[in-house]
Amino acid sequence: MAKGSGGKMLYFVLYVVLITELMIVITERDELEEEEHKIRDKMLKSIAESYKAPLILAAVPKSLDFNVGSQDSKEATVVLSAIGLVSDEEKTNVEFTVGVKGSPTPSGWPGELKSTSADTNKTYYVLNDNGTGKFIAKLTSEGDFKFVAQCKVKRSVPDYLTERLKEELMHMIGDLKEGVSNQEEFTIRAKRQGGVKQAAGALVD
Repeated sequence: MAKGSGGKMLYFVLYVVLITELMIVITERDELEEEEHKIRDKMLKSIAESYKAPLILAAVPKSLDFNVGSQDSKEATVVLSAIGLVSDEEKTNVEFTVGVKGSPTPSGWPGELKSTSADTNKTYYVLNDNGTGKFIAKLTSEGDFKFVAQCKVKRSVPDYLTERLKEELMHMIGDLKEGVSNQEEFTIRAKRQGGVKQAAGALVD
């Protein structure tokens, strides 16, 4: 075999090896992209199902005993957990409302309360702490007080998604309607405890 032919054969073999390696890389890339698409579609489907689920509100505790005038605990707190919020925007914008159910009403009750994102010095208020409501009551009167809470939110998709992913997600969800939770009832039993109690005495002859 001529010397020049041997050199050409070497280049040909290297060329075939290079093409083979390139085909392997392209195949692996395509397989990886296909797997990424499957993961993305599964993720979007899971998020879409979350938007279709009902918004549920739970009060913890459902029944609370509060000692009026206690130096240790000057306010009663009931946590309102909103189950079903998906995006950070929903957690920021969800609105909690609390009203008195029936009678009696506690002293100084202002009427139906709506949540705020900032702390307040009012006697009764509701905080929205990143999607969790906190009902605060600085009770000064005794009684079994029954309340009812609810939350609502304008549904919105996560802002961190790209515009293309948002469009795909919206296609899966359909119309985004306002989410309104169930009405959740809870009770605060306010009593004055402690202090001096006078015991009855008996005379003995």
